[in-house]
Amino acid sequence: MSAMVGLNIVIAAILGFLALLCAVASLALRRNEPLAWLAAALGVGTTQTLIVTFAPGTPLEFISAMVMAPLGFWLANCAIHAMMSEKRWRRAFNLAFAGLCAIALALFTVGAPFFYQVLFVQLACCLAMIDAGLRIVSRLRWRVLDISLLISVCLLALLRIARLPLLVWYFGPGIEFTGFNGSSMELAMLAGESFLTLGIITLVISAIIADTIETFRLQSERDGLTGLLNRRAFDALAGVTAARGGAVIFCDIDHFKQVNDRFGHQVGDEVICAFASVMARTGYQAGRIGGEEFALLLPGMFMQEALDVAEMIRTRFHAGGDIPEMPAGTRVSASFGVAGFAGGTPPSSAFDRADAALYRAKHEGRNRVCADLDGSGHYGAKDLLTA
Repeated sequence: MSAMVGLNIVIAAILGFLALLCAVASLALRRNEPLAWLAAALGVGTTQTLIVTFAPGTPLEFISAMVMAPLGFWLANCAIHAMMSEKRWRRAFNLAFAGLCAIALALFTVGAPFFYQVLFVQLACCLAMIDAGLRIVSRLRWRVLDISLLISVCLLALLRIARLPLLVWYFGPGIEFTGFNGSSMELAMLAGESFLTLGIITLVISAIIADTIETFRLQSERDGLTGLLNRRAFDALAGVTAARGGAVIFCDIDHFKQVNDRFGHQVGDEVICAFASVMARTGYQAGRIGGEEFALLLPGMFMQEALDVAEMIRTRFHAGGDIPEMPAGTRVSASFGVAGFAGGTPPSSAFDRADAALYRAKHEGRNRVCADLDGSGHYGAKDLLTA
């Protein structure tokens, strides 16, 4: 057994194992789309490698080079598109790719020289890799994984592009399939592509795993309805000691039970989301800490500034647009309690006082902002920031 055959068997075994691993992982992760596409691409690559190894010089090898190669590149492109959640120009790429493959098939059908057939196949493979690189660039997050993947995909694209001038000037229009596929130049480029492909596969799998972990982390920290921090994540954030101090706002949607009873829970959810949207637009860390209860952290902010933020949220929410399925002109309000915390203490130290201020806002008629007061009737001096 030659060294090349042994190498191909090892590559096929690795590709097959990775295909199985990706397929199982895709199912385990509720049919993860990038992993499913990658598993299909690896399956094609495994089959192609086995054909090249054990059926050289047969029609199967021709099919492998002319059909399975572009199919594998297209599937890999689909995996990267799915991983980057990129939909722009997808239809245009598919049409261009299918058009190049259709031209190659038509040339084969009419018995055109192999040179022209393989030229369009190579163009299709180049297009798949160039498009994949552009998709990565469009969603680049400057992680080491993303940058490494981009470099690897670009190198693979360059190897494919390099075939085009070699095909024209090195092989020439008179080249036949056996002369092209068995040439030392093509075998060397295929070997280089194989190692690059293994690197790309490893990076893609690593990126998918990293994205999945990040998704699960966000899901564990975020409220499923509003996207704000959940109570556990908000408490953890508020438990960190602040160097300068600041303020905390507690909020509660007024008469929310009546909204649910009168209009239904779906409308109630829309009201909650509308309020959460106003909170999120402040740019500060906001959390949903109960059914219709919310909180906002304002690090480094004076009490009066915090009161202004609370009043802004109250005004915007109360004057907001109509909620679907509620009578036109119906307005929902919210009440707010504001308390400050001193430097060197965690924001959570102000929670009880903010909650007491919120209770007072409710008791005094709702739809208003109340501040935490000390015994003298003034805003707590100990809670104000020093200039």
